[in-house]
Amino acid sequence: MTAPDPKKVQQAAREVCRDNFFPFVWRVFDALHQGTDHSFDPAWHVRAMCHELDNVRQGENKRLIINIPPRCLKSVTVAVAYVAYLLGHSPSAKIIVASYGLDLARKHSEDCRRIMSARWYREMFPETVLAKKGNTSEEIRTTKGGSRKAVSIGSSVTGHGADYIIIDDLLKAGDAGSEAELVKAQEFIEGTLLSRFDNPAEGRVVMVAQRLHEMDPPGYLLERGTYRHLNLPAIAEDHETVPLGRGRVMHRNPGDLLCPSRLDQNTLDTKRREMGAAVFNCQYQQNPIAPDGSPLRWEWFGSYETVEDRRWFQLVVQSWDTGMSADPRSDFSACTTWGFRENAWYLLDVWRGQVDYPDLKAKALQLVSRWDPDRVLIEDAASGKPLLDELFRDDRRRYERIRPDKDKETRFQSACGPVEEGKVYLPADAPWLRTFKRELQSFPRGRNDDQVDSFAHFLNWSKGLGFYRALGRDHQINIDRRERNRERVRRR
Repeated sequence: MTAPDPKKVQQAAREVCRDNFFPFVWRVFDALHQGTDHSFDPAWHVRAMCHELDNVRQGENKRLIINIPPRCLKSVTVAVAYVAYLLGHSPSAKIIVASYGLDLARKHSEDCRRIMSARWYREMFPETVLAKKGNTSEEIRTTKGGSRKAVSIGSSVTGHGADYIIIDDLLKAGDAGSEAELVKAQEFIEGTLLSRFDNPAEGRVVMVAQRLHEMDPPGYLLERGTYRHLNLPAIAEDHETVPLGRGRVMHRNPGDLLCPSRLDQNTLDTKRREMGAAVFNCQYQQNPIAPDGSPLRWEWFGSYETVEDRRWFQLVVQSWDTGMSADPRSDFSACTTWGFRENAWYLLDVWRGQVDYPDLKAKALQLVSRWDPDRVLIEDAASGKPLLDELFRDDRRRYERIRPDKDKETRFQSACGPVEEGKVYLPADAPWLRTFKRELQSFPRGRNDDQVDSFAHFLNWSKGLGFYRALGRDHQINIDRRERNRERVRRR
């Protein structure tokens, strides 16, 4: 048998790395750790990151946030390998890479320079050549006008345009408790970084970080609802399917470990004890608010797989908590839609948004058209007052005014009763489920409580006379209820 030609083997290996980001990351890791005991672990979570990052490069998605625990290869993958890969395929690309400190930013810049200067890289991407002038500890330039500019919070980026903005751990863990530092990071993203795109319509944003606070940089951007989110907790909390590319996926079940070879259960248990539950939930579980203090336990909810036809339900009810405006600093408006069947409630849909009154009214009518609810509950407060007045004139039977007579926490605790009794079901999967879960579990410490209010208004209403009136006199539940009342009278 003839031995393979070494040159052809090398050429084939170059082509594989050039055309596939995951093996390229592997090659970069080996180059950076040459002569050490560190070896690359081809873990599935690295494949997941590579898949999402390459989708951004190819334009299938232009906004991406990756949340992942420390020491899981996020910076090497994103701040070093990805930048080198982008410039390899597009030597004229302009890239800004932001980190929390300039020393860290320079370290990643130097690592990227090492890779791009290596012989194997130059053979893989012969069109990408480092310029002889203009290269500094903070900037890499190519002969075709491309660049990698390293910045940190407070750095000036005047005169630097961008095609890609990459944000790698913009906030230090020690600064997460400072509101001033949180605002500083938000303003740097909004006022400095996102204004640098040469072509705003085509500009790409990638953020990778461990979670530190509800309104840390990932939380701040996720609230916009425009970012694809790859969320990788050290210990899976939900059933989820993670794409790996080329038609492959990773199925995670609650309790599954992200990377057992590096973060086994004993290591994670030790980390939790050392850091405390709150910090561990942030940095390792990517959940910036631990549910420990909530009166609601997620395991109380039942689960259903698919939404049945509207006609399958005996009653459909919508519950609104309305905000004031579309201002990003204002409260959200939220609407939950519920279906009733066989003495149980099914959460069918959740909508939330920051909208001005005309758009709020339009959304309310749109959701009514979609679900044809028997009752629409609207809190008699804020923009809910004029909304209810307008809608009530056209359909007095459908709309119902809600006037809370207790504080938020008391209402929420009361609403937990039907959940604990096993009478409330959530979908096994829905695009809004993670945000809904996070808000309910973070109450009353969380930043937002609009979905909480909608949830509490509805479940408290479901225990009162409004529910029985909505069912109608001839519903079996009301027939049984009248019979029980007559029986009590007879016993007297």
